[in-house]
Amino acid sequence: MVTSINGNICGYWYKDGYIRTACKEFSLKNVANKYIHLTNDAIQKSSNSYGKYEDGNKLSYKEFQKHFTFHCPGMKFDFENNIIPQMKKLATDTIKATHMSIDSKRNQHSFELFGYDFMVDENQKVWLIEVNTNP
Repeated sequence: MVTSINGNICGYWYKDGYIRTACKEFSLKNVANKYIHLTNDAIQKSSNSYGKYEDGNKLSYKEFQKHFTFHCPGMKFDFENNIIPQMKKLATDTIKATHMSIDSKRNQHSFELFGYDFMVDENQKVWLIEVNTNP
């Protein structure tokens, strides 16, 4: 959430979030398969495999950490101390880059909720995919 009070912009991070999963295993061999590459509910819910691995194809951050720790015991992975700080940094960068446009009418008091979509690669680097208003 971003607030603008008397022209002062301030961002807030909600600590809970979720990871959307796909019904099919990721592969670049078939880039046309929407069940591999698009994780939004509008696409995934029409698959026969929707919810097969986790309810609603979603995991909380804690559930994802447990899943990763169980399935990849030899790999060091710390969602809370490695991934979340990267997500916060990217969110902060977007607010800094757009702060002059956030409250362009200079209202005395306003706020906006943003939904950030990220992707984590095999090197545990976080990538910003998109930012949505009214998530």
